[in-house]
This record gives sequence, C-alpha cells and structure tokens, in this order.
Amino acid sequence: MIDTTRIFTDKQALKDGLAKKGYDTTAVDKLEILLLQSKDHNQKVEDLRRKRNEIQADKTVSVEDKRKIRDDIAALEAQGLPLQEQIDKILYDIPNTPDVDAPVGKNSDDNVVIKEAKTFHKCKASKPQAHWDLAKKLGLLDIELASKVSGSMFAFYTGKGARLLRALVSYALSLNQDKYLEMIPPHMVSSKSLTYTGHLPKFGDDQYKCSQDDLWLIPTAEVPLTAGFSQTTFNTTDLPKYAMGYSVCFRREAGSAGKDTRGLQRLHEFHKVELVKVVEPKDCDKELKDLLEDCLKPIKELKLQYRIVDLCTGDMGDKYGRCYDIEVYSPGVKAWLEVSSVGHFSDYQARRAGIKYKSPDKKGVAYTLNGSGLATPRVWTAIVETYQHDDGSVDVPKVLQPFMGCDKL
Repeated sequence: MIDTTRIFTDKQALKDGLAKKGYDTTAVDKLEILLLQSKDHNQKVEDLRRKRNEIQADKTVSVEDKRKIRDDIAALEAQGLPLQEQIDKILYDIPNTPDVDAPVGKNSDDNVVIKEAKTFHKCKASKPQAHWDLAKKLGLLDIELASKVSGSMFAFYTGKGARLLRALVSYALSLNQDKYLEMIPPHMVSSKSLTYTGHLPKFGDDQYKCSQDDLWLIPTAEVPLTAGFSQTTFNTTDLPKYAMGYSVCFRREAGSAGKDTRGLQRLHEFHKVELVKVVEPKDCDKELKDLLEDCLKPIKELKLQYRIVDLCTGDMGDKYGRCYDIEVYSPGVKAWLEVSSVGHFSDYQARRAGIKYKSPDKKGVAYTLNGSGLATPRVWTAIVETYQHDDGSVDVPKVLQPFMGCDKL
C-alpha cells in the first residue's frame, strides 16, 4: 500500500503517478477526507483514555462514573470501525506509483524493447513445428491425457519431456544456490499472505481458493517467500536478504479463454523458480539491475533468442514501481513468449507486510523485489521449438545435458 503521509506532503505528485497507471485519482481526495476524520476520531478516543487513566486511582470518582467512561471509550471505538473499513477499502485498491523514468503508456503497445539478443541458437528446421505437434510425436507431452483428468489448460509431461522439465528446475536452482537461500515453500497460503503481496483483495478472481479453509493455492512462490519476511524489522547489517523458491504455481487465468491456450503457452498449473529480495531503499536500483541479470542468465546460457521489455505504466500491474519482462522467441508458434517479469515494488508490499529496517541512526520500511529465475512452461516450449531438426529430433542444450543424461530428445 502507499504511504498515506504522501497525501499530505506531496499529494499532487502522488496523483500524477497514479494517473500514469490509469487510476481514478479522485479516490485520493476521498481518502484524504476520511483520514482527517479518522485523525479527529482517534484524538477523541485518546482524550477519553487519558481521562480514564487520570481518574482510575481517584477514590472520589464513583465506580459508576469509571464504568461509564469505559463504556464511552468502547462505544467510540466501535463507531470508528466503519470509518476504518472505508479507509482500508480505498487504501488496498490504490496501486503503487511508478518510477518517474518508467515509460508512460496505456497498454502493451506502449512498452519499450530495450535489449535484444545478438547471438543465439538458430533453429535448424526449415519449417519449425509448434511444440504441441512435435512433442506429441516424440512422446514428450500429452495434452489430451491432461484434459481427460483435469480439463483444459493442464499438461502431462511424459518420458524425456518430464525429465526436461525436471532438468530445467534443477539447472535454475543450481545457478543461484550460492547467492540465494534455497527454499521449497508451502503451496497454500492464508488470505493475509496474499494481501501482503498485493494479490488480495483486488485480484481474488485470479486465484484458486480452498472453500473450506482460509487457504489459497499460490500463484507464485513470491507470495510465501515475501510473507515469510513479514512483521520483521531487519538490522541494516543483515540486508539485503535473498530467497529462492521452487514451487508449483496455480492461476485461474480468468478471462483468458481461447487466448494462447494451446499447448504450454498458458496453463492453470506450472513449475517455477522464483527469486525474491528485501533491500534498503537506497539499494533498490542496483539490486533490480542485478536481479534482472540473475533472471536473464539461464536464458543466455540456454542460447534462446530473447529480448528485454521495459513495461509502460499502464501495463506493469498494480504492485510494481518498475517492471521488465524477459521474452523469448519460439519459432514454432512464431511468437515472443514472456518467461520472466522482473521488478521492484518499492515499499508497497513491505508496508502491507510490516517488513522494516533499522540502524543506530535510521529506520524505515524496506523495499521488496522479485523475478522469475525460470518459469518452465514457455522455456520448455522455446527449447523444443528452437532446437528441433527437420527429421523431428530435438537437441538438448549443452547446459542441460548433465541434468538430462542425454543430448537428444
């Protein structure tokens, strides 16, 4: 969530930033009024509490009068609950403000490509096949079987196809094992944890919920990893914190029916290695640059054709202050596929989650960052399509061969 003090210290700058994301900034004016009302209400409660404390030991005040002031405090506190609910409703709806140098735009058409691969593996097939056709012939993937047991937008990886997925995960984890703390987090989290990261309350329709419990299937390991740092104040000497989580991810993909849903392009369930950082605000730019390189490293080593896209303000999503997408080109589907979003959230998540820092001379709210160390489905897709030959065989990228135990599919 935003720092509400900005409403009173740099309100216009706040509104200008929110407008770049297409947000109706009249909500900021309404929030300002509610916050002032809340301040006035809280002062009245504090005045009554002070009076209660003053008369507590005064024997000249009757028990009835002491009881009355306690009742008045309770009643006044109860009156403040609807006001706080109104504040929270607006506060949890307001997106993060983008960096001042982020590209300004409304949608993906306004995104900016800032880097493209100059060297990469050239597909040897004269007419590259789509991964769903090629993988079916090679016994790597069975979409029909997945549909039989789970419905659409699921996948059965089979034989060497399953081994390739496992190899990708092991490879991605091995790349960062000396830099990030490796974790396998819970695959179910509470509503509170999803609220910390900005996935709730606004985007509940995109998540899978277990109806009998306050538990949700995680959309990304970012959620449990970030929530694991919640309600913690770090000494600055202990920052930055780096965590790496491998998990299965679950997304409803609401509204995506018929859009890039064939094969592995868009799934309800997939495997991913996620990288999360908690840093001091002053280190955010450097840490984001380093995180982008960490997420790009496996794509470079796999020799996939890639590009880096600087997302515009209208496309980066609510929680981001700055966001870059790494995309790979898949010659069979003839499309650029997003394989990683890398960005910082400034203090937006940390303020919700209570992640702070302190030193002898300063204290404040930390910044959080995250990126996909490797999201398997589309990378799997790009490998199969990029490394195919006209005879239908597929080479295994050199860096994966130790994990695969073979050089061909």
